[in-house]
Formats: sequence, structure tokens, C-alpha cells
Amino acid sequence: MCSCLSAGWSTWCSEVWDCEHPQRSVRSARFHRNITNPAACHPPGVVLGTVAGLLPGVGPSTSIALLLPVAITLPAELSLPLMVSLYLGAEYGGRISAILLNIPGDPGAIMTTLDGHPMALKGKAATALSISALASFLGSILAFLGLAFLAGPMSQLGLAFGPAVYFSVVVMALVLSATLVGSAPMLGLTAVALGVAMSTIGIELQSGLPRFTFGSSTLLEGIEPIVAIIGVFGIGEILASTTMSKDSRAISSLTGRFFPTGAELKQGTLPGLRGSIIGFIAGVLPGAGTTIAAFFSYGLEKRLAPASAGMGKGAVRGLVAPEAANNAAVSGSMVPLLTLGIPGSGTTAVLLAYLMMYGLNPGPGFFEANPVLGWTIIGALLVSAIFGMIINIGASPLLAKILAIPMPFMAPTILMLALISCYSIHNSVTDVYIALAFGALGYVMRLVGMSPALLVIGIVLGEMLERNLQQALGLTGGDFWAMISQPLVLLFLGIAVLALLTALPWKQMVGKRLQGKSKSDADDESVTR
Repeated sequence: MCSCLSAGWSTWCSEVWDCEHPQRSVRSARFHRNITNPAACHPPGVVLGTVAGLLPGVGPSTSIALLLPVAITLPAELSLPLMVSLYLGAEYGGRISAILLNIPGDPGAIMTTLDGHPMALKGKAATALSISALASFLGSILAFLGLAFLAGPMSQLGLAFGPAVYFSVVVMALVLSATLVGSAPMLGLTAVALGVAMSTIGIELQSGLPRFTFGSSTLLEGIEPIVAIIGVFGIGEILASTTMSKDSRAISSLTGRFFPTGAELKQGTLPGLRGSIIGFIAGVLPGAGTTIAAFFSYGLEKRLAPASAGMGKGAVRGLVAPEAANNAAVSGSMVPLLTLGIPGSGTTAVLLAYLMMYGLNPGPGFFEANPVLGWTIIGALLVSAIFGMIINIGASPLLAKILAIPMPFMAPTILMLALISCYSIHNSVTDVYIALAFGALGYVMRLVGMSPALLVIGIVLGEMLERNLQQALGLTGGDFWAMISQPLVLLFLGIAVLALLTALPWKQMVGKRLQGKSKSDADDESVTR
């Protein structure tokens, strides 16, 4: 493990920060100009992400998708670290509206409202913002170390996976995502199945026959994942925000002490460490992500806290734990994304679509084929964490003023950017129509309580699922049972089945059946009488 880490790190340093060889190659010089200078991508990404995170209804997925026109003009070595910086910055920014407005800027900041806003109402808004920024920084740094040590071993493990094992991993990821995201597993499974079905639209890989195109030539190439993502997260989120949100007033002045006291820092140290560990583990698990990480960490602190801690009334530990967890989950989510090609959330699904747009194939062998780019993405998390803390502590009063912009002015701007982003992919109006259709679908999914992120995960992973299934069946001569009889395949499929069985509402199903049986028995008894 250490050898993989040191080898990757030394490759990155030698090709990117090679100070011993002034006469660099053109490629190394380009990397040095674009990546080693933090002003090139990290601070702008953190600032944009922070603004996107603090605006309710925008969040990291939408903002990353809307930056497509900028991304396609930049090389992957610059645009991908920019997107990662934006992702981490959005987790920093989500806490601002959660504390000041009691409205989380993104789902990962939901638990922050429970103690962050009560602390602000007590006249300690500035203290709450600074403590939460420090907690976010702690979670980001600890998770970065975990990612740096796990990236190499996970990549080596992935190299041993054949098509059958990879198929079972994708099945496990889809089931875990469907059962962990949201409170209704059946709705989650429906969303994932719908996404996988949509990924089959277009020409079938082996036979070359069109599927589900309905005679339309524009659908022969299938649905572009980025178009679906922009529609679901951009247009759909704006529709939901303008029709489903409630009015709130921001706390205009940041009252209270800006820097926390020594006692407050001591209260938040252990919760921050526990939240960082929980957040990193939740990020590695497909489907968990920042929201589950924040819920788990807050739930643990509530169980460990004494009655005098005042959880839910402005407790420091109740603010620190979820903030450390949701930022740690960002680095954790990069482990399955880069080493296995499995996105664990809607945002990492967008990042996977960007990687594929550049012709890159995340998964086993990614770090061997792209050592500099891979470690640059990991390094962007470290640099962005530092800039995120500096920007979010120093510019908190200014960032809080953005919340005063009315949604009627914000929504048309975001909608215009979404439509421009869709058109710029292929210079086609058809992509705009498809994005509008997905926007309407995303809005309906939110109305019925279905997670749009699961639809995106199904679309992105559907093609990978079908490709590995076809390759595995080809190697076994079409024998399905021979394909799934491998030990690793049985292990991953067993995990998927176990997750599915534990998530189904057995109590409600058995209760309804018993109730129906008792009613039937009562009817039979009345007929007999």
C-alpha cells in the first residue's frame, strides 16, 4: 500500500513540481502552468462552489453541470481539479444558508440546521459560521489522508476484477444506492430501474440494432448523460425551488464572537474526529454520500451526548459532527469513482460523465494510465480544503449577503445557463428539448418523493452494467450460472440481496397480509352464520 502511494506521489511531484530539472518538456511545463499555480483553478472553484452551496436549490451537482461550456474549452488537467474544488466548496457553502436561513443549501447540510440555526438565533451567528468552517476543514483534511492511502490499493484490487465481478459490483452499487438514498426503498429502486432503462436507448452494442428510438434518428446515439444531468439537476431543481420553497428571512448581521473560544474548540474536537471517520466511510459506500454521512454522525453524537449538552438547541458538537462528516464524504466518494468507476452520489455521477467526455475511463488502471491527472485530482482536494477554510472564514459576511438576492432574479439566470450548456454539447436544439423533458421529469420525481440522483446514477451506470454483462456472458459461452458462480461475484451479489431484503418494508407487508387474512376470515364467519 505504501509503495503504491509513494510511487504515485513521486510520479506526480516529478512531473508536476520538478524543481530539479529546469528544462522541462512541453507537457510538464503545461502542467506546471495550469496545475501547480493554485490561482489557476482552486480558488475560483472554491468560491463558485461556496456560492452554489449557499444558494438553496443549486448545490454541487447543478453547478458542476452548468459549467459545461467552460469545461469543454479547458484541458482535463485543469477542468477536473476545478470541478473537484467546486464540489468541496459547495459543501463549505451549504452550511451558510443552513445557519442563517434555517434552509440547507444542499442535502448534506440538513443536519447543520438543527444546531446551527439555534446558535445563530442566540446571537452567535458569526461563531457558528467559523466553527462549522473549521469542522469542514478538519473533515476534508482527514478524509484526504484516507483517500491518498486507499487510492493505490483499491486500484490494484480493481485490476483483478473481470467482467463478471465488475457486473456484480455495479449491481451492488445500484442496489445500495436505491436502498440508502431516501426513506422509501421501493421508490429508490424504481428511480434506478428507470435510469438503467433509459441508458439502453440507442444502438445496441453487439447487434447494431436500434432500441427504443421510436423512429427518431436523434436518439440513435442514446441519451447524453450530461444532458440528462443538466435537465434533472438544473432545470428540475429550479422548478422545484420556485414552486415548492417557502419564504425565509436571512440573518442580515453576523452577531457574536467571530472566533470560537478554547472551550468550544475542545467540545468540538472529538465530535469532529468521529464525524470525519463516519463521513469518509459513508463516502466510500455507493449511495451513502454526504447526506447519509451527516445523518449518521449527528445521530451518533445525539446518543453520546449527555442531557446537559443541549443537542438541537445550539450545541457545538451538534454543529461540528455533521459538517465534518459531509466534507469528509467528498474525499471518500472519490475512492470508488476513481478506482472502480462507480459513482456513489449524483455529484460524482456528474464527475464521471465529465471524465468520460474527455475519453478517460475511471476504474482499474486509471492511476496507471493517468498518474499525474489522478494525483492532481486528489491534490485538488487538499488545496481546496485549505482555500475553503480561508475563504469561508474571511468572506462569511460578504457571502451571507448573497442570500438576499430574490429567487425570481436567480431562477431565470440559472435556467438560461442550463439551456446554453445543453446546446453547447453538440450544437443541437434537440439536446435542449431532451433537457427540458428531463427537467420536467426531475420536478415530478421531487413531487412524489423520488430521488433524481438515483435516476442519474442509473443512467450513468446502466451502460457499464450492460457492457460487462455481455462480456461476461461471452467468456462463459452464454452460461449465466457459470458467470455468477465465482466467489467474488457471489459475495457482491449477496451483499446486494442482503441490502435489498433488509430495506424492504416487511413489517408493513406482513401486517397488511395478516389484516387482509383476518378480514377474509371474518367475512367467511359472517357468511357461515
